[in-house]
Amino acid sequence: MSTILIIGATGFIGLPVATALRRTGYIVYGHARTPEKARLLAQNEILPIEGEVAKLSEWIPKTVETVIDTSGLFKGFTVLLEQVKKIGAGRKPTDPKLGFIYTSGMWVHGSSTNHISEATPLESQTVPANVVAWRPAVEHQVLAAHDVLDVVIVRPSILYGGNGTICKLWLDAIYMAAKENAPTATIVGTPTTRVTLIHKDDLADLFVKIVDQLTILSASTYPVIDAAGHQEDLGPIVNEFSKAIGFKGKLEYREAESPFEEGMLTGLNFRPNKARGLLQWEPRQIPFAQGMQIYAESYKALKD
Repeated sequence: MSTILIIGATGFIGLPVATALRRTGYIVYGHARTPEKARLLAQNEILPIEGEVAKLSEWIPKTVETVIDTSGLFKGFTVLLEQVKKIGAGRKPTDPKLGFIYTSGMWVHGSSTNHISEATPLESQTVPANVVAWRPAVEHQVLAAHDVLDVVIVRPSILYGGNGTICKLWLDAIYMAAKENAPTATIVGTPTTRVTLIHKDDLADLFVKIVDQLTILSASTYPVIDAAGHQEDLGPIVNEFSKAIGFKGKLEYREAESPFEEGMLTGLNFRPNKARGLLQWEPRQIPFAQGMQIYAESYKALKD
């Protein structure tokens, strides 16, 4: 039975991934930085483990075969990667390589109306969103570690489901307006803003398939997988959410005012060829606007 260590295991990507791997039969360790987060992991049958990421090689369980980074680390990532490489380099020549899966994001593609796929070299047609301008260099670091690690990079699109995850940028504005009986709620974007989405559980299922096939995927020329479920217009999403929570005011729209908001409005003409073609993965969860009655109830239950 394979053993996994997840850095960022309590996050909005890490926890669904950890629980999906656990349900599949993997033994999963989750890095926990607080007692509260350790309890959350234990409640989900994830083995909590504490320690400084900068000293990972000193406390990682010897049985771990794959390390997954879903933490979104920026400043500390190089230190983490060096620690993982150190562990990988210390394995016997007759042992399989240590696996390492890095979670990047589709915003590295920037915006484009041209067809984009994993085979499109970064920055060849577009410029990454400002908020993730640092990520292409990090991806290059990960790919360069293939001599001692089996590496794969996963680039999720915008996540939805549960507490709204990153989509809270839109949902929170409407929720607060409804709570305060405000006449309007202001949304970043336009009704026709086209957003690329993936449900948190569909992404977790994709991670399971990647872990299952990690050695094969890592041996490919370019082991990068973009994780996108589908695309929807923003207007129907926020309209259906307004109905579901009983907001009867007016929705107004505005332009992005920060690098993060600009990233949320990134638009792509994209299809995840590798996820579907190589891994036979298909999104199974109900699209955001269509299933809003379910998603809004979950959001409210976790919000209130």
